[in-house]
Amino acid sequence: MSQQRIWTRLFLILLLALTAAVLPGQQGPGPAEDQGFKIGVEVNMVTVPVTVRKQEGGFFKGLEKDAFRVYEDGEPQEIVFFAQEGLPARIAIVLDSSGSVRTEWGTIKYATKRFIENLKPEDEFALISFDSEIRLKMDWGRRTERVDPVLTSIYCKGATKLWDAIWLVSTDLFKGIREKKAIIIMSDGLDTNSAVSYKEALDAAVRSEAAMYVVSKTEAIKQLAIKEYEDVPHEVFVNADLALRKLSFETGGRVLYPNTFGQLGDIYAQVDEELRNQYTIGYVSSNPNKDGTYREIRVRVNAPGATVSARPGYYAPDELSRYIVP
Repeated sequence: MSQQRIWTRLFLILLLALTAAVLPGQQGPGPAEDQGFKIGVEVNMVTVPVTVRKQEGGFFKGLEKDAFRVYEDGEPQEIVFFAQEGLPARIAIVLDSSGSVRTEWGTIKYATKRFIENLKPEDEFALISFDSEIRLKMDWGRRTERVDPVLTSIYCKGATKLWDAIWLVSTDLFKGIREKKAIIIMSDGLDTNSAVSYKEALDAAVRSEAAMYVVSKTEAIKQLAIKEYEDVPHEVFVNADLALRKLSFETGGRVLYPNTFGQLGDIYAQVDEELRNQYTIGYVSSNPNKDGTYREIRVRVNAPGATVSARPGYYAPDELSRYIVP
């Protein structure tokens, strides 16, 4: 059995054990199980990856569970799961392959390949390209030997359906996945011709519970007056930048600004370092209602000079969630 499956099994067993302690009134196997169905245990576990940085730079490491406090809609919650190191993750790498990035595709390909090769053995990745269409180039797995030929087969052309790509990855690719999740989006930041709206893409991203790291050239384009964008009004870049910042904030991620995609290797390294140094806390919500409402999350850390980053909220389930140990 692989490390990933072992970790997944142990994590789900822990969820079941914790839920049994929180919800003691569960009944034994019922008629449905006699008919061959597997019944999961009802649970409302909320997991929150947390990044804790020092003012002078670097990460706070070695903090204990007691240093953290978590609140949902202002109410304190009991932390029932805590991990000091970055847990195994599912990472979706979403690459802009529109015509505007054609001249830099060789650099993008090289940096992406190196990033994937340096992932932890228990991580899994998927590779998506988007231009006038969104294509799943590699589904979840660890087949690093396929990355180079897959990226080499991509020809950069067409429009930039950024919101469509975010919506599709959030609603389809991450469907049913319970592990820690992250999306890395590499784009010039300017959406053109998407079928879904920005609001729909944002809502889907928040519901996916995947932290979104956006590698955007909006700042560089504004400052360097790049020829390909000279006919685009300044306010378009300002609005695009605000939209990307909101996407990353609402999902607990970040926007990173390289001057050129030649700096993509350094950007990938920053994302990798953050994912490896995150704490993960989990709590069973004290609000038992399955009403689908948005609930605010606040995380506080008792560490002098600490800056805390975590997703600011989540959507409650609108039906009972069920976990089945594989």
